[in-house]
Amino acid sequence: MRKFLLGTLLGAGAYLLWRWYESEIVTEFEGMVHLQSEHDHFHLHVDLPPGFTIEPGDTIEILEMPNIQGHTQGEVSYPSRIRFHQASLLRQVLVKRSSLVELNELVEHP
Repeated sequence: MRKFLLGTLLGAGAYLLWRWYESEIVTEFEGMVHLQSEHDHFHLHVDLPPGFTIEPGDTIEILEMPNIQGHTQGEVSYPSRIRFHQASLLRQVLVKRSSLVELNELVEHP
């Protein structure tokens, strides 16, 4: 009986940690997107409203794209709906720490 109770508690704890890790806050807003072409690739820059900051683990979705057919003549700026997924504090901390480990491994690699 004790093993069953311990297993149940560990399972419930693992489930709650997973739910916390997966939780996020989703916000949509209008934003300005700047699409730049550099040689053979593109860069996107999004102007965020005041109060929004991007942390490790967060995701931004650009919901609209102009019909440019691969040609930007340098830079194209356009308004678009933006969906901002703010990661849970647990995910932000884990992503930041794992990124630091990867950076340290790259720097320390001979």
